[in-house]
Amino acid sequence: MKMLRKPRRSRRTRKDEYDQDEVDGPVIDESVLSAKELLGLQQAEERLKRDCIYRLKKQPRSYPSAKYTCKLCAVLIESVAFAHKHIKEKRHKKSLKEKQEEQLLTTLPPPTPSQIQAIGVAIENVVQEFGLNNEDLEERLNIIIVMENLLRQKMPGIIC
Repeated sequence: MKMLRKPRRSRRTRKDEYDQDEVDGPVIDESVLSAKELLGLQQAEERLKRDCIYRLKKQPRSYPSAKYTCKLCAVLIESVAFAHKHIKEKRHKKSLKEKQEEQLLTTLPPPTPSQIQAIGVAIENVVQEFGLNNEDLEERLNIIIVMENLLRQKMPGIIC
């Protein structure tokens, strides 16, 4: 008896998923806002951009009330008020701090020869003050030999 196969579903491409996950049209209809409200919204959004929160270009089907997204935390946000609340969350602050540190480290110039020399001098000073000199090293090596001999006498089967 011959088995019948189920017809295969067509593969979804990224473009198909993208099209299905978003609704066309503006997320915020600026035409209904007064000039004062529009200015306030623009100022608030400029402030949000400093914290990596941007207005969505299209409404996601999965969360139709979302108007903003946090690029650091990959979350959708409903309003400016919720965006300010999100900015104060521990997770967002940590992510923002990490991003700022990364940017700082990538923009640091390499050390100058005088800085390298100063670090070398500082290391030498620490070694002179706290490091072992040859006499201390020799004394410690002698202690090791004495301890190994003592262990061999007390425990004949031990390998040092």
